[in-house]
Amino acid sequence: MVLVSSQKRLMTLTVAVAFALFAAATFAKLFLGKGKALFVSDGFYYYSYTVSLVLDRDLDFSNQYRFNKGWANPRFTRFIKKTGRLENCFGIGAGLLWLPAFSFIHLGVLTAKTIGLPLTTTGYELYYQLPTYLWSFLLGLLGMGLLYRLLVEVFEQRHAFWATVGILFGTALSNYAFLHANMSHWVSFACATAYLYSVFQVYRRPEDWRWWLISGIALGVAAMVRYQNAALGVLIVGLLWQLIRQGQWQTLAVGVIAHIAATIVTFLPQMLAWRALYGEPVTNPYGNYVRWLSPNFSYILWLFVYSPLLLLALWGFVRPFPKTLPTAFVVSVGLAILGQLYVNCALPELGGYGVRRMTDFFPYFGIALANALRILDEQKGQKWSLSLVGVGVVINWLLIANHYLSQLLSGGHFHF
Repeated sequence: MVLVSSQKRLMTLTVAVAFALFAAATFAKLFLGKGKALFVSDGFYYYSYTVSLVLDRDLDFSNQYRFNKGWANPRFTRFIKKTGRLENCFGIGAGLLWLPAFSFIHLGVLTAKTIGLPLTTTGYELYYQLPTYLWSFLLGLLGMGLLYRLLVEVFEQRHAFWATVGILFGTALSNYAFLHANMSHWVSFACATAYLYSVFQVYRRPEDWRWWLISGIALGVAAMVRYQNAALGVLIVGLLWQLIRQGQWQTLAVGVIAHIAATIVTFLPQMLAWRALYGEPVTNPYGNYVRWLSPNFSYILWLFVYSPLLLLALWGFVRPFPKTLPTAFVVSVGLAILGQLYVNCALPELGGYGVRRMTDFFPYFGIALANALRILDEQKGQKWSLSLVGVGVVINWLLIANHYLSQLLSGGHFHF
């Protein structure tokens, strides 16, 4: 009972620290940031889906793009002759996930206007942005809770807890959790975690078609948030091989059909959006952006420069895992990470602080980090594992502080 109570206090403290950091970063973003707004940079275009769907009930962004001056890069507003609309090359998923908060606030604003309050409804006022921004942070925090829940099903509670803390506070994911909840990476992380968790349940109970269905939905949502998440489907490869070896053909057929069907149906909003914007239900809005045949593998080194705690996770990957964790699942997680590394190395640039496109998949490293902490506990004692997580957290925040203080000192504002 004492141990459980202590763990609850630690979790409560962790959530409190997370909210404090988020509040401080949001304050800095509003009062010191370039543009003095929340949904800026790529986040502006994700948010445009939300605003247009609720206020205009369409995907004509001519109203929304009037606000991109000083907030976002205008080169993402190409006119599409085939449809007569302005493009939005970013996924619709984040915009859909933000709908509940934005719609609730819009209803409140309309109610306030009926009693005479002089409020405007462009969707870019701070009273729209701030609650939606908070909701985005909560979605990511929910994903972090899901990661902890997955880890605690395999590892001892303390290893699961400190691995979760390490991923949240000790890697470059912190930058997108606390300072850039307007962008897709924090929400994408939550979706990638939801898929990881649901696929893990399929590995444990492959005869339960409902988890096949849920995992398919999770993959569809994740792919709508960021297209590259579709490659996470490799997570079920190990299970397929396992079922084939065991001759469970009926389970395999029902599961695969449910998984694929759920993924396609869930992804339909993105296909409808592409049709409305580009005139085709399936397209590549980025064009020839990816260099598939000439990846720059040096990007992998930068991943560990920004997040050195991942080196400990890497060590955990090559160590024996608990027998409760299916080997096929571990191998598939490794393949998923390698696949995403290849995709990111095939892109023409790192993509922002911390190799940001890889931060979405840091929960997958969380499994190996928990395993590393378990082994360290057994061989060296708990002080070693806690010390290494602590060092990782300190280094991470020193790197983040240096990054933004350099911007503040050189340009007079944060480049949010």
